[in-house]
Amino acid sequence: MEQQLYGYLQFEQQLLQEMLRLADKQQSALVNYHISELSEITSYQEAIIKNIRQAEEKRISLLMQWLGVSRKEAATLKLSNLEEKIENEEVCAEIKKMRKTLRGMIDQLHNLNSTNRLLTNRARTNIKDMMEYITGGRTVCNVEV
Repeated sequence: MEQQLYGYLQFEQQLLQEMLRLADKQQSALVNYHISELSEITSYQEAIIKNIRQAEEKRISLLMQWLGVSRKEAATLKLSNLEEKIENEEVCAEIKKMRKTLRGMIDQLHNLNSTNRLLTNRARTNIKDMMEYITGGRTVCNVEV
């Protein structure tokens, strides 16, 4: 069971790495105004998120089966708590390393997503301001930004 858990965690880590790569690519597309890339990146991100959810579901069901806990408890278990329950020292050491790596990756992803959200909001505001300037504040058509 410990090896299966480790395998699921590795898969989730790979998916998170892909999300980081996509968020960085999204930021580059936002800065360079590559609109066609943005829709492609967004659709790929949605697919990765779906895969992350599925991997998380499998991990939760494994924890429920292995530890005999409820779904709610399995979903809220932290890796630091699991380290105490793992008997294989090699797997335990790898999960400790992975926990630190995952924490850093999640922080990076959070920062990239915050920056991308800011860039998107700025672009939306700039387009709205340009439309107001061009139309002189009059409503020309029912375009919503």
